[in-house]
Amino acid sequence: MPNFKLELVTPDAMVYSGEVTSVSAPAEEGRIGILAGHAPLCCTLSVGEVFIREANGQIRSFVVGDGFLEVSGNTCRILAAVGEPVEAIDIARAEAAERRARERLKARHEQDFDLARAETALVRAVVRLKLGRERSSKRAR
Repeated sequence: MPNFKLELVTPDAMVYSGEVTSVSAPAEEGRIGILAGHAPLCCTLSVGEVFIREANGQIRSFVVGDGFLEVSGNTCRILAAVGEPVEAIDIARAEAAERRARERLKARHEQDFDLARAETALVRAVVRLKLGRERSSKRAR
């Protein structure tokens, strides 16, 4: 199967850069699959899991939070606010983030409260926790 370049970039880091044969990502309108030779495309991404098949056949997954996916030429770029390999998720940190997000939502009646931001933080924390726990249970088997 032909390869193409994938770049997964956050404001803090280049999370992944390499040759892949396929990408599956959580677009806002539903999951989208990318193969080599895909037509040019730009779409928004939701919080969720990105699956890639590397050129060597290895399948990897990353959690992403809000962003864009662009296909141009023989390159797919994912620009996301948050992105990390699923195997790097720290369960304790994800649980703490979920608690903080729930506490923020309880304070929704305070002045200058940003409901959309608090809800997004909770969704992101819950998805990271779910994926991290799934990964941990697979390793335990």
